Amino acid sequence: MQTHFLARETGDLSPDSYSREATSYLLRSFAAAPHHRFDGQVGFDDQSRPRDIRAHGAGVSTIAVERFDGRVLLSGGSEGALKLWDLEESGNPHDAHVYRPVATVARIPAGEKGRGHSHGITHVAFYPFDPDAFLSSSYDKSLKLWSTETVQLSAHFDLNATVYSHSTSPIADHLLVACATQHSSVRLVDLKSGAAVHALVAHGGPVLATAWSPRHEHVLVSGHADGKVRVWDVRRSGGVLALLDQEDSMGMVQRLKESKAAGERGRLPRYNDNAQAHDEAVNGVAWTDDGRYIISSGLDRKIRVWDAATGANTLASYGAVVQNQQAKTATIVTSPTVLSLNRQIMFWPNEQEILMLDLHEGHLLGRLRSPGATNPLGHKQGLTGRNRITGIAWRSAGGGGRQIGPVMGGANSIGALYSAHMDGSIRAWMPQLPGVEDFAEEDEDIGEDAEARKRKRKAVDDAYKSLMGKKVTFT
Repeated sequence: MQTHFLARETGDLSPDSYSREATSYLLRSFAAAPHHRFDGQVGFDDQSRPRDIRAHGAGVSTIAVERFDGRVLLSGGSEGALKLWDLEESGNPHDAHVYRPVATVARIPAGEKGRGHSHGITHVAFYPFDPDAFLSSSYDKSLKLWSTETVQLSAHFDLNATVYSHSTSPIADHLLVACATQHSSVRLVDLKSGAAVHALVAHGGPVLATAWSPRHEHVLVSGHADGKVRVWDVRRSGGVLALLDQEDSMGMVQRLKESKAAGERGRLPRYNDNAQAHDEAVNGVAWTDDGRYIISSGLDRKIRVWDAATGANTLASYGAVVQNQQAKTATIVTSPTVLSLNRQIMFWPNEQEILMLDLHEGHLLGRLRSPGATNPLGHKQGLTGRNRITGIAWRSAGGGGRQIGPVMGGANSIGALYSAHMDGSIRAWMPQLPGVEDFAEEDEDIGEDAEARKRKRKAVDDAYKSLMGKKVTFT
């Protein structure tokens, strides 16, 4: 990084190139921010007894951060409670701070009526167009719409099936919520009419994940227990546009060209009904924010990246490092395209650590590990099994991001990452701002050990002090 500073000052590195390098450096520098802690255990009055600080006593099952200014974090607990946290209450992000929930929706007893959920929370998400609305789903087979400001229930939908996750389109005029449930069909709930208006019929066992296209308002992808990833157009009677095929690296566009060359003009290429995206259940699907790629994850411990325009498997390979053993919806987060430029990073919750992976090349760029975490293979150490990561959420740069400089004509910055854990904690991860010592160490010979570098520094310091501390006289 020191060389980039020098090149910028001498004019050998343009402002855009410098911003690109600085952004890439900060994206790779994410590390734990243990000075930010989340304490949701209200009513613990015995100060003489030591206790662990937890956001949810029974474990945090899901989290979300609103996308507008990144101020509000929403968490759902395994006990069925919902909590809202103000991420700006600390003031300076560098100061140590213990966050406390600004609002809580408590669990209600099973069989009783109330505004809360009666079972554990499965998924929470803010409404894309309005930070004053959020959605929650639960093992109590319901989907609920809430007001963020008042934390009052706005709508309740009973789907008569466990809701594993839900998603809403970030660009659409419609108010459809796609729900992944224990039934084989994708349930569509219309917030405007207040009814479950439609079902996208499939026959692949439970639906574990759904995601709307950020480019086309009626296009949706879903991951199923039979290992298939289906692409839907919710306006079509048949519904399914395509099945993603792990054996297909050319895509439908190439097959269309081949069919035209063979004289079959006017015929669209037909997808393979037996196409498999994964060899086991697909529990995670996501789009990159520019809509160019679809990402899927399966219990076969594979993550695949697909060209959204053609459906082709890009053959990105992440090796044997990926852990994915839980039959629940997995959270896949990618760094914003405007920050990535020449390299997009995928954050993957790898059981008890977060992997930073190059989205397209598959390289492992780093591991984010919590205190007391496991070894790289994910083996449990003692009671650290409860430290398993259940979800991650990206905080946009609007909420306390680190300003880097002008990129592509706009102000670019870095956000933050938050993770939910089975031990009841919410942890923060932030980029580390470089200092003089960081640059000095970065430019040293990486083959030198810490003791050798320490001896060198001491020799230089002693020489400097001996010259500056002695009075020189002339005779």
